[in-house]
Amino acid sequence: MMIKLSALRFSIRLFIVSLLCGSPLLGQPASRGAIPAVKGPECDVAAGYSYGAVDFSGKPTVNMHGVDLAGSCDYTPRWGVTLDSSYIRAGRDVASGHSSYVLTFLAGPVFVPLQNENTRLLVRALAGVGLVDGSVPVNQLFFRGWLTRFTWTVGTGIERNISGPFAVRFNVDYLRTKFVSSDLSVQPQNNIRVSGSLVFRFTARREKRRMTTPQP
Repeated sequence: MMIKLSALRFSIRLFIVSLLCGSPLLGQPASRGAIPAVKGPECDVAAGYSYGAVDFSGKPTVNMHGVDLAGSCDYTPRWGVTLDSSYIRAGRDVASGHSSYVLTFLAGPVFVPLQNENTRLLVRALAGVGLVDGSVPVNQLFFRGWLTRFTWTVGTGIERNISGPFAVRFNVDYLRTKFVSSDLSVQPQNNIRVSGSLVFRFTARREKRRMTTPQP
């Protein structure tokens, strides 16, 4: 239990530090008649619920629930980058007496193929590191351990304005991690991750568009 709490605290702290280092400073409004400064990236933060259908080899799919934290910056109406961290956890396994969790830190580009004044369609490809903690059966005994390896994900999402700087965002991702199997070898792991988050934007969106392919 202490390992899980420490991992979650580490996830939150790393997310906050990364966001503070990467977020641009908000500029002062230009005075009347002055030439406006070049507009910088448009950034937001998001927090919400995350669900994972995790495939441990030789076991039924494990349902995991947890939290997702993200920070994003849009550099053009079409392209942006995001930093995403999620922590999902399963309940205690009856056979082993242990629970499992997956902790990820990922970053990568986000592409916006379609948008209008209230809705955006998102496509993203992220990579980073994943920590998988679980238990495996070996000769009728269960051994518990964790493994940290390169992790990547590809997925799509939709974002909808709700009021002022707030929006909601839903993502569906294919998540590729690794774990230690019952023969004590490192095996790939196929996961589906779904998240729903409340988004807070530091600045308004650059343009309002019809549902069409945005121009750079």
